[in-house]
Amino acid sequence: MKSSSPDIQAILFDLDGTLIDTIGDIAYAVNTVLSEVKVEPISEHACKQFVGSGLRRTLIRALEARGVESYGESLDDFMELLMETYRAHPHDRTLVYPGVERFIEKAVAGGMKLGVLSNKEDQLVQQIVTALFPDVPFLSVHGASEANRLKPSPEMAIGFAQDAQVEREHVLLIGDSEVDYLTAQAAGMQVAIGTWGFRSRSELERHGCNPLYHTMEEIEREVFSWR
Repeated sequence: MKSSSPDIQAILFDLDGTLIDTIGDIAYAVNTVLSEVKVEPISEHACKQFVGSGLRRTLIRALEARGVESYGESLDDFMELLMETYRAHPHDRTLVYPGVERFIEKAVAGGMKLGVLSNKEDQLVQQIVTALFPDVPFLSVHGASEANRLKPSPEMAIGFAQDAQVEREHVLLIGDSEVDYLTAQAAGMQVAIGTWGFRSRSELERHGCNPLYHTMEEIEREVFSWR
């Protein structure tokens, strides 16, 4: 995203690590499974390294980090326990990041179309967004499902632009990971990657993510200075 970029008419947000800090609830659900298999829990810091490609992949990474590699057909049972736990506690420990609500208010007031695209299970995404952002008129909210391809596939992002009736170069994708960066690149959208989420600046730089922003306020200043 640069000052010479096309005017932004729509914004597509990642969810976890971008709008909200969900790591406490994710770690709690993962550790419920690890407790079941009698291994030590993972920390929230460690859990941040495992998220971004869906909860199934997060669980696999956590199990392997604890030396559990022979889970075989048990993985489906583990996932059932994880999802049962997470659905029962979807946002007990979740917080909206500083600056997010103000940014959204300004975007809505400015007539921008807004959407959410997450690799978290769709049912959870719907539940969490409804609870934490009840008054935001999102054009679309999508998570992982059989019908929705996971990021970095650009398919769902492109679908958002089509629904918003906005050319892709006028859409800004805001995320916190290399997965979001690759999605924006593949979709032909502008991109802003925050370093306040689940990836460190050094990790994001290593993956070639650019531009990087330390706070949502920094993105706000750049977006709304053009309007």
